[in-house]
Amino acid sequence: MSRLEPLLVLLLGCAPGRSKEASAPATRPSRAPDVAFIDADGERVRLSDYLGRKPVVLLFTRGFTGQFACYYCGIQTRDYKSTYRKLKAAGAEVLLVLPGATDVDGYLKKVGTSDPDRPEPGFTVPYRVVLDPDLEACRAFDVPAEKTESGGFPVNQPATFVIGKDGSILYAYHGEDPSDRPSAEAVLGILEGRVAGARADSGPTSAPASGPASLPWVTYAEGLEAARRAKRPILLEFYADW
Repeated sequence: MSRLEPLLVLLLGCAPGRSKEASAPATRPSRAPDVAFIDADGERVRLSDYLGRKPVVLLFTRGFTGQFACYYCGIQTRDYKSTYRKLKAAGAEVLLVLPGATDVDGYLKKVGTSDPDRPEPGFTVPYRVVLDPDLEACRAFDVPAEKTESGGFPVNQPATFVIGKDGSILYAYHGEDPSDRPSAEAVLGILEGRVAGARADSGPTSAPASGPASLPWVTYAEGLEAARRAKRPILLEFYADW
């Protein structure tokens, strides 16, 4: 959706954050389909290249438009970079997927820092970032995705999968919104057996996502009046879903 919508956030305090659990319908696969990706060098990478040898953490991000990268995808990319050594020690490999994108290097340049206006020169990650240009892998894993006429992100509900060496899906997290995804430490807990995984047909129950704080939303007029009474400033934020 390209229409800008105003949001009002009162700087009067907010409710504690809460983690969200996304449900997954019974039609989602319990075994990983053998999908193919394209790496930064244009080489084909198949999921079956890893199966039988090691578990795989498969991360479906929102994609990359060629100009814009999702803020939350950047957080996730850096989170897995800092946790990768532990994930590798647990025997797993990480594949981060850019649905609908064609440029790995451009994406890494955009997400190399928490400040998008100051990217880290030469930012790299120790795991593989791969492309799903035709969204075939998204469809195989039942991740809602579509190419938009406005050139926005193909995915609004990112997904995280932990796939066992035998190809079974040990854990599947389908986010409810762009920010809804489990942390790398939570996924590590599943790999190390500290946290029980959840089958793809039941949805995640054990690894919480770092959901955004719940805010006391009010109308514009109510917000202005509340701020006037409290003699406090307000923050008016404009956003677009794309």
